Amino acid sequence: MQAHTIPVFKPWVSEWLARSVIFFLLMTSLYSFALFTSPVAIMGFYGVEVTDIQYAMVVIYGSTVAFLALDFRMVKYFAPRKYLLTALAVNAGCSLLCFHTRNWSFFMVSQFIQGITCALMSGIVLNLIFPRLESTRARIIGYTILYGGIQTSVPIYSIYYSTVLHFFDFNWLFYGLDILLIILACIILITMNGKARFHKKIPLYQVDWIGYLLYIIFILTLGYILVYGRQLGWFGNPLIIVLSTGNTCVFLLFINRELKLKRPLINLHIFKAKNFVIGLLLLFTFYIFKGSTGLAYGYLEVVLGNDPLSTIPIWIAVITGTVIGMFVVSRFVLMGYNLIRIIIAGFGIMALYYGYMVLFVSVQGETIDFIIPLLIYGLATGVLFVPIVSFTISAVPPQIAVNASLVGIFARFTGFTSSLAFNNELQLYTRSAVREKVRETINEINPQFSATVQDAYQTYMNAGNDIYTAKYASSEYINELVKEQILARATRDYYDFMLIGVICVIGLLLVFPHIQNVVLKLRKGQIPY
Repeated sequence: MQAHTIPVFKPWVSEWLARSVIFFLLMTSLYSFALFTSPVAIMGFYGVEVTDIQYAMVVIYGSTVAFLALDFRMVKYFAPRKYLLTALAVNAGCSLLCFHTRNWSFFMVSQFIQGITCALMSGIVLNLIFPRLESTRARIIGYTILYGGIQTSVPIYSIYYSTVLHFFDFNWLFYGLDILLIILACIILITMNGKARFHKKIPLYQVDWIGYLLYIIFILTLGYILVYGRQLGWFGNPLIIVLSTGNTCVFLLFINRELKLKRPLINLHIFKAKNFVIGLLLLFTFYIFKGSTGLAYGYLEVVLGNDPLSTIPIWIAVITGTVIGMFVVSRFVLMGYNLIRIIIAGFGIMALYYGYMVLFVSVQGETIDFIIPLLIYGLATGVLFVPIVSFTISAVPPQIAVNASLVGIFARFTGFTSSLAFNNELQLYTRSAVREKVRETINEINPQFSATVQDAYQTYMNAGNDIYTAKYASSEYINELVKEQILARATRDYYDFMLIGVICVIGLLLVFPHIQNVVLKLRKGQIPY
C-alpha cells in the first residue's frame, strides 16, 4: 500500500476522537498568540515598552503568515506525524529556554520560531479537516469550527493566563505550554500512523526559498514601520524613510519574481478573480475594527481598576457571543442567505457595540456594565468571520484556491498590523485633544477644581497625615483623577470615530449593487487559512 493512501489516524481511532485530536492540535498551535493578552505582565517581566510588545505580536504573526506559504510544499514531502512531532519539539525547546531566561532579544527570536511551528501545525490541521469534507454543508460547518476555535482561543487562554499570572510570574506560562505540548505529542504518537501521508511524496525541488525570504523581510519590515512609525515620527525620521524605500524595493522584487516563476510561492494571478479583492478589503477592514477592543480592556484595567481575575466574566462574554454568532450565521449561510447582507448585519452589530461604548464609558462603572457590550462584540465577530471568508474563497477558481487562502491570511495580518498603527495614532489624537480641553478647564481659578483639591487635602489631613504628606498625596490623587478623566473621554471619542467608520463601511456595501448577488461556491479543493 502506498504511503499516501494509508489513513492518517490508526484504525481503532473513531471519527469523533480524530476530530477531538485535530481541535486540540489547533488550539495548542494558537497558545503563543494569546500570550499578548496581558501586555502589562510582559512589560513588567522583560522591562520593555508597549510598542515592543506590539512588534513581538507582529513577529509571531508575520512568521506564521510567511511560513504558511512555504508549508504548502513542505507538507507534501514530510510524513504528518514526524512533521508534527518536530514542530512540537522545537516549540517546547523554545518555551523551555524562555522559561529559564529573561532576555528580550531571545524572546523575539523564539517568537519567530514559534510562529513557524504554529504555521506548520495549522497547515497539518487544515489538511486533516477540509479534504475530508465532501459537501458544501460540511465545509461551512468546518469553517465554523475552525474559525470559532481561532476566534475563541485568545479569550479562552486569557482566562487561563489571568489565573496563572495571579499566582506566578509571567515565565510560568511557558512552563504551561511545555506541559501542553508533551501531552499533545503523546496523543499524536498513540493515534497517528507514522507512515501515512496527505499526498504522494513530492521532492523539495523548485521551492521558492528566495521568494520566502523576500516575503518574510517585507512582512517584518512593514510591521516595524507601522508599529514604531508614530514613536519615531514617521517620515520625519531617516530610519523610517530608509526602511520604507527598501521595503518598497523588496515588494517589487517579490512581485516580479512571483509573476515569472513556474511554481511561485504565491500565484499572484489570483487578483484577477472577480470580487476577490473586495473580499480582501472586507477582511482588512474587519481586522481594523476587531483590533479596537484592546482599548476597552485597557479602560477596564486603568479606569475601573480591574485585576486580571475580575476580567474573566468579560472573556466569557466574548466567547459566548462568538460561539452564538458563528453557529447562528452558519445556519443562514447554509440556507442560502445573501452573503453581503449577512456581512452588513454583522457590521451593524459591531456598530451597536461601538454605540454602547460611546454611551456608557465613564470614570465610574463596574465590570458587569460591560459584559453586554463585549457579548455584542463577540456576536459581531462571530457573524462576520465565516461570511467574509466564504465570500472571498468562493470568488476564486479551485485550481488556484490555495493562493486565495495565502493572500487572505496576509490581508488579515495587514489589517491587524494596520489596526495597531491606526489605534496608536487615533488614541494619541483623541488624548491630545481631550488633554487640551482639560487644560483649558482645570486651573486654580476654577471653583469646582479648587473645591475638589481642598476636599482631597482635607481627607488626607483627617486620616492623620502631616501637612506636607497630605499636600503631596492630594496632589497625586488629583493627577490620577485627571488621567482617568482624560482616558475615559479619549476612549469615548475614539469609539465615536470607529462608529462613524462602521457606518461608512455599511453605506459602501449598500451602494455597490454588483456584489449583492454573490453565489456561494465552495469546492472540495479550497482550503482556507
